[in-house]
Amino acid sequence: NEIHGSGFEYFRTEALTAATSDGKPLTDFRHNQFGGTIGGPIIKDKLFWFGNGEGIREDLTRKNLSVPLGAACPVANPVFNSNISDAQINSSAECQRQVLLNFFKTAPLSPASNADEGRPVIHSVRNGAAFGRVDWNFNAKNQIFGSYNFDWSRNPNQTFDVPTYGTTANGIEGPSKIQAVNLNWYTTLSPTRLNEAHFTYGRENRPRNTIDPSSVPDTAMGFGPTFRFGMPFFLEPTIDELFWRTDIKDNFSLIRGKHNYKFGGELLHSRNTQIFRGFFTGRYIFSSVTGFLHYATNSGVSGFGPTAVECDDSTFTPVAYVGPSQTCPAGSSPSGGPLFLYLQHGPTSPNETLDQSGFSDIANNEFALFAQDTWQIRRDLTINYGLRWEAQQFPDPVIPPSQTAYRTNLSNPAFPSAGKIPNDNKMFQPRVGFSWNIGGKNKSVLRANSGIFNARQNMLTQVGAITTNGVQQQEIVAVTGFNSAGGNPPTFPGTVPVPPPPPACAPFPCTPGVTVFSKDYANPRIYTTNVAYEQQIVSDTSAYVDFTWSKGVHLTRFIDPNVGPTSVIPLNGDTASYSGPIPFPNLGSITDTVSSAKSLYRGVTLGVRKRFSRKFQVEGNYTYSVDKDDDSNERDPFTFRYANLFNLASEYSNSDRDERHKFNFYTYSELPWGLSGNVRMQAHSAQPITPEPRFLNGTDQGRNTLRKDNAFFTFDFGLAHPFHLGDRMQIIPKLEMFNLFNNKNNVNPLSTPGLFNFDGFLRQGVGDPREAQLALRVTF
Repeated sequence: NEIHGSGFEYFRTEALTAATSDGKPLTDFRHNQFGGTIGGPIIKDKLFWFGNGEGIREDLTRKNLSVPLGAACPVANPVFNSNISDAQINSSAECQRQVLLNFFKTAPLSPASNADEGRPVIHSVRNGAAFGRVDWNFNAKNQIFGSYNFDWSRNPNQTFDVPTYGTTANGIEGPSKIQAVNLNWYTTLSPTRLNEAHFTYGRENRPRNTIDPSSVPDTAMGFGPTFRFGMPFFLEPTIDELFWRTDIKDNFSLIRGKHNYKFGGELLHSRNTQIFRGFFTGRYIFSSVTGFLHYATNSGVSGFGPTAVECDDSTFTPVAYVGPSQTCPAGSSPSGGPLFLYLQHGPTSPNETLDQSGFSDIANNEFALFAQDTWQIRRDLTINYGLRWEAQQFPDPVIPPSQTAYRTNLSNPAFPSAGKIPNDNKMFQPRVGFSWNIGGKNKSVLRANSGIFNARQNMLTQVGAITTNGVQQQEIVAVTGFNSAGGNPPTFPGTVPVPPPPPACAPFPCTPGVTVFSKDYANPRIYTTNVAYEQQIVSDTSAYVDFTWSKGVHLTRFIDPNVGPTSVIPLNGDTASYSGPIPFPNLGSITDTVSSAKSLYRGVTLGVRKRFSRKFQVEGNYTYSVDKDDDSNERDPFTFRYANLFNLASEYSNSDRDERHKFNFYTYSELPWGLSGNVRMQAHSAQPITPEPRFLNGTDQGRNTLRKDNAFFTFDFGLAHPFHLGDRMQIIPKLEMFNLFNNKNNVNPLSTPGLFNFDGFLRQGVGDPREAQLALRVTF
């Protein structure tokens, strides 16, 4: 019944920051996080209001390609096909950087524009959020709570943060506007009966844009280093997206003797409307810098342009480029060509616009029912058991399967799909657990629980099966010497033209790439069991051990079943090739969404916990775990992660998430002179990565059998001192330090070569250095 509030400011800047572990400063770094809260009565004891607001303003300049890469290039101002040889380019990362920068500044790139790819990249964050809430004690039996959330953000150059990416290889997140309205109504029907009703309406307007819409398409080349330029493939040049959801649920609780029953249900309706302009101008992936330069320099001379053939020596280093009818120099052999992959999505005929091909409006309906009981069998023993049922109903195809490019395949039992996304209406999830206070003395507690948990399928994965059907949208795939749309691969930086369908294929393109869901698809399911034992050591301190076993089945995997029946293992390479007739010759690549992947996690945690007493509290724990699976890809429908479709068992290995060792420590203490302090330590071991190449001398080196250099350790602390101004106001300055010992903490989320990365966000390189943060908080 009094007005209370607070205000805060957290500040970090370059002057309070050490250089990163590779000796580079956080140039022009500045971070401001600020906001406040306030609340009080509208009607005493009856109606109350609360509000808060928060903002973030951050800037950071990365040098990227504006600074040299390693040793100096022996050629001053190198220009491709002029004053530097291919061998000199291949032998020096710095020569590659300079040659590429000169190329993008001066080469004819119509219809794209030339760009200075060597400018520093300014990463900015502009976020603001507001929250308001009203609490109404309607009467003794009814309480109603309503709230409104609003979030606004615009974040230029927050898509990629990779040192070898050019200035144009980035995007702008926003300006997004995210809003949500929540209503909760609690009704006490009697001392033993309680009802909780909830309603949410959320609306998210989330546009994204490329940083430079006049730049070349998404273009990457080389394995070490990997360079990347142009519009990100998923922002060519913008995405318009509107997402909204309505959530209604109700829970009813009933107490009967030693039982506390609870049951209820939920209805969630969500809809996503967008124009996804992904791959509209294509994505180019090249084997090397020299390979790209030969391909992109279309001079009409043999060894240049889209028909160039790459000749590699015994170490797989390109040594020459020749025409398709020429012979490689002695000591080298053709590797197929510099264009590893070209992808393009778009219309199926000249009468369709790009935006029409990328438009989607899909909805999901999700239902849930549950019943559970908390049974106090004895004073020292409690059992929880229950059953939850969920269903996820997916959108129907906009174009009936009988009218798609794969319509003639639906009657073939071997075709993997029925043309729809199978609804999952059988997600039954029983769960049981207990808590045993051994001896009833509150000194030893044994807890255990086990159950089944299902996951929902995301809309990003769904939309491809709705739009990429060969009628609304087709996928065009090209490599050196092959183009699924016919003819040669496109001339850089152009796209493959969409001609009228040939009479033999009309009304569809010939061999279009399509996306489908397997006819036996099911949502992911997790079986999990946890057992924990906690023992009091002294009155305020306990030790505990915790074991978790979790098995995942029906996990999502993307495969292409439209390949020949015989796999050919490369002598040196990452994936098998396939020979023989393909099963569905009227189609190109088929992205089939299946649920055949599996996982297994086992982990044990040992810890000590001291609750707050005698002016301090402490908790520390160590976890040893093993995390296995045969496909860690959950949200990337553009990548086939397996090495050999006909030997998926070889994919079972360490998961991308696997961190064998984890350590956490936290303490808070009230110190002398009115100070309070906290210390936090966190560490984990390195994550796995697949050897490159995966097949070496014809032998599969295995998936995720090596470890990245991304082990992590941080030591953080904070010190604060409150100053009282009267009875109601406090000013609390605080000093915080992060990564005190300036550990390198390399950031590397990749599990496969960066050249083939299809993530929508990527940061790679050294981690955050030692940083000091100054904070001020005011309460009243």
